Amino acid sequence: MALVVVTGWDENARLLRYVPVNGGGGGDESVVEVPVGDAGEVSAECGRIPLPRVGELIVEDGGCLLDLSGPPARRCTAKRDGVAVRLTERGASDRGVTFPPSSLGLPGDEATLERVRQIGDFLLFDPSGPVPGCWVRPGGLSGWLAEETRRRDQKAAEAALRRERKAAKAAKARMRSTDRFVNPYTFVPFPGRVVRREPAGHEWLAPGRLSGRLVVRWELTGPAQAPDGSADGAVLRFPGSSVKGVVRSVHETLAGGCLRIVDEAFVPSYRDTASALSDDWTLAVVSTEFDGQPLTVRPATQVVWVRSGQLVAACGAGLRTGSRVDLDPPTSKTSLGRYELAEQARVSTGGDWVVLLTDAGARPPRRRDGSPALYFAACGHIPDSAAEAEVDEAAWRRFRQAVEGAREAVQNRTPDAPPEWVPVTFGGQTIGRRKSVTGRFEPGDVLWVRRDQTGRVVELRLSAIWRHLGTGPLGERVPPHLLPCTDPASLCPSCRLFGSADTRARDEDGRADQRAYAGHVRFGDAVSTGPVALTAIRRAPMSAPRAGAGQFYLSYADRRPAREGRLPTREWGADPDASQLRPVRGRKFYWHSAPGTHPPRHEAQAHHSPKMVEDRLLAPPGTTLTQTVTFDNLDPAELGGLLAALQPDRVLRAGGDAGGAGLSRLHLGGGKPLGLGSCTATVVQAQVWDAASRYGDGPQPAYAPEVLVGAFVAACPGEVTATWPALAAVLAAGTVNGARVSYPPGADWTDRQQDLEQFDKPYTFFTVTSGMFLKKGEERPLLPLPDPTEADQTLPINYKGHEKHRPEERWT
Repeated sequence: MALVVVTGWDENARLLRYVPVNGGGGGDESVVEVPVGDAGEVSAECGRIPLPRVGELIVEDGGCLLDLSGPPARRCTAKRDGVAVRLTERGASDRGVTFPPSSLGLPGDEATLERVRQIGDFLLFDPSGPVPGCWVRPGGLSGWLAEETRRRDQKAAEAALRRERKAAKAAKARMRSTDRFVNPYTFVPFPGRVVRREPAGHEWLAPGRLSGRLVVRWELTGPAQAPDGSADGAVLRFPGSSVKGVVRSVHETLAGGCLRIVDEAFVPSYRDTASALSDDWTLAVVSTEFDGQPLTVRPATQVVWVRSGQLVAACGAGLRTGSRVDLDPPTSKTSLGRYELAEQARVSTGGDWVVLLTDAGARPPRRRDGSPALYFAACGHIPDSAAEAEVDEAAWRRFRQAVEGAREAVQNRTPDAPPEWVPVTFGGQTIGRRKSVTGRFEPGDVLWVRRDQTGRVVELRLSAIWRHLGTGPLGERVPPHLLPCTDPASLCPSCRLFGSADTRARDEDGRADQRAYAGHVRFGDAVSTGPVALTAIRRAPMSAPRAGAGQFYLSYADRRPAREGRLPTREWGADPDASQLRPVRGRKFYWHSAPGTHPPRHEAQAHHSPKMVEDRLLAPPGTTLTQTVTFDNLDPAELGGLLAALQPDRVLRAGGDAGGAGLSRLHLGGGKPLGLGSCTATVVQAQVWDAASRYGDGPQPAYAPEVLVGAFVAACPGEVTATWPALAAVLAAGTVNGARVSYPPGADWTDRQQDLEQFDKPYTFFTVTSGMFLKKGEERPLLPLPDPTEADQTLPINYKGHEKHRPEERWT
């Protein structure tokens, strides 16, 4: 029998109205026609007591049984009463009862209480019992709650869509803003795991595996840097090895491959902050060297700091690093903890004191009180009879690592070129000349050295304010599962497909085991369909990646600046790395952005260093090339992965043009940071064989790219496919506004044409966002790159004198 509340009885029509109790959830008010044989009993039962009343009802097998032995029920309306629900009998507004929401089967949240009137009537029959009554509503209370959930979800979705549209509109506006820029590169997150297994081998074409060839059509969607050896008006040819690297880099991200090329020992170097050197540092002159490495030096017995005016008066225009002067050294140190020659003291040419001139670019031209600053040069007392000291090998290695980050060392990239003598200017005046920084030494060169207690040189630097190495090498900042494959019997998806090189040294026992694995894919050259007219340009400088910019390269949640006396938090080895090294953000990718601003950012300007500028040829947009890619012994998923790497839209964009160009782009050639090389790849022809069709008379397998790609997608773990939305964003042609892509500028976009040199200075941006401690002035929290999937990829331009310091990007 079912527990119900009978709400009415029509004796003439034999119609019984009732509501199922359903544990208090109730339901719709139903009507049942009572059979003639049972009508008398039902009529008698309903006639003896007033309705509505609780009872038990059975309607089955053409019969109807009713027992109204339960309590009477009152039909009530429901409304909110603070944090409770008040039930009021219809027609008797003064007769209300208050219940906690849970007693009526309701959640007690604000939204439910606000809409409790919408549920319907409530039949109250046992106010003090565990089930005080039931709701009168089609579908009962559970149906209403489900409807409410759908309504709220829809409302939330509509609100989210409005916010998304508003954010997209704001992002577009910010993309056009003249005081914001888009960094040329971003990072696709690393996958949570890499699936390694034994490769197929090359012994035979195994059952279920395929061999064949693909004909790929490449089309440049923007200007591309032609390879070395190209000629204007000739056939354009991109080497197959170069194209293979492009496709492999995409495949590694799509399939969850290892980091094939990674310098695990790399640590960046940083410029020191201004501070006095400790007493164990002194000047020295190189005595002997081998291939640029100093082997022995003659250290100074004392270092004295001399005003540039005194040195110029003594040496004239011939003053340079290595000049010898004579002076009477002071006997006491200044408040800076160093010996400074008095302004009126004698300085003459010749003698045992050796001069070291260094770059004055980082020295402020004025003191804090506004008066002109002075240039002091270090002079070391190094007579010809000075004893020699050996330079420790580890000191040389650390110096080489530190000097790699120096601007001039990057510019002086030609290994055999002799160092240049460059002018040292300060306050608008030329002081003398110094040797350019090359990272190599010759006999007679002057440098700073630090010796240990035995007298051995354990540290080198080129200036008092030099560079220091960060800590926590790159190999410890990437997930261990992403380090390069080393076991040819256990390879990641990309190494199984493209091959794995053996880059490791010999074992400790001197053995050199073969750990390489040959790939299953071979790329022919990509060749233009005819002669291509190339444009000669002077390409703008491209330097080494600034991996030391931790605000961009590292993942972190805490953006706060450093505490007093601590390293800026952007540095590798700063306090946030104390408990656990901050990991690298992911794989580095460059946005697809047309370089055609005015002037184009890929063309060299007058202020660019001639050493960093290169003569290059550009192929125009619309240039097409054809390439043959052969493969052997691939299973369907591996072949599908190759197709997806060539045409990423097959997996990245549902409903995209899987057979055509789609929305995604790849990069061919050099100059990616400058916006060069965007292109598409399309497989225009394919031939596939299995063992039976290749070596016998079996039928040739059908080429079904959607099936092959589907097998690849099915083989990719969720940890890998979770990174695909970020990859889709970075490969898309229209994610960012190409007219706002630049390395951190030193001026607004409106000022770019008027002062290109100032615009190309990123120093202030990296200083303002470095996480450096400042006693006075605005704090300098870290400023990360936006996630690739965010609609707004812009960052604020910060430069000297700029007052609009990113209020929306503060760390608090």
